[in-house]
Parts: sequence; structure tokens; C-alpha cells
Amino acid sequence: MFPMASKPAQQGVALVFAIFIVIVVALVVALVSQWVILASSTSSQQTLQLRAFSAAQSGLDWGIYRLEHGQGCNASLTLQDGSLSGFQVDVSCQSYGPIDEAGTAHTWYTLSAQAHRGQLGQGDNVSRTLEADLWL
Repeated sequence: MFPMASKPAQQGVALVFAIFIVIVVALVVALVSQWVILASSTSSQQTLQLRAFSAAQSGLDWGIYRLEHGQGCNASLTLQDGSLSGFQVDVSCQSYGPIDEAGTAHTWYTLSAQAHRGQLGQGDNVSRTLEADLWL
């Protein structure tokens, strides 16, 4: 009779243990899914930042081209092709000079290009500004 007396005290322990395991697995699944969502969002934002950098670099190149061909560099352009589509690039410059160097007049330019896309406060909002100095 003694073995029968201890058996009722052990009933339900397996059920409590099973519920505990289910709760732990559910928490792990929830944490992993949140991590995947965060990693995906971070990756998307990094891709947009890289595209904004490329758009700003394109703006600097365009401003340098305009200066070398006698056009003003204060201008804006909207990129419409490829992965940079939708970026607005504002290019501006400031000139210093002419500076006389051994009888030759040169001008020093500081160019700035700001590439931006999306609305402020939205998830797709990104902006990047680059500067360059040019001696012509």
C-alpha cells in the first residue's frame, strides 16, 4: 500500500512541466521573429544610406563637370534611372578667388551635394551630404 500512497502526489507534475516548456519555446520563437524583423529593417536602411551616398557622389561629379565646362554649379537634379531613382540632389558651390599663382589665375571651389529621398519621419527618409574642394 505504501507505493500507492505516493503516486497521487506526483500527478500533474508532467502537465506543469509541459506548460513551462511550451511557454519557453513560445518566448524563444517571439524573440527570434523580432530579431529577424529588426535585422531586415536595418538592412533596408543601410541599403538606402548607400544609395544616398551614391546619389550625393553623382551630384558632386555633376557639379564638377558643370564647373569645368563654365556652367554654374548651383543646381538641383532628380535622378530617375536605376537604383538611384527618386533621389533629389541639390548641388551648391562657393568660389574663392581668382588667386594669382605665378601669373596664372585660379579659382578655388568648395562644392556640396545633398541627396535626399522620402518624407521626414517616414521609414524611407534618407539624406546624405558630401563636400569636395576643386582648384581650377
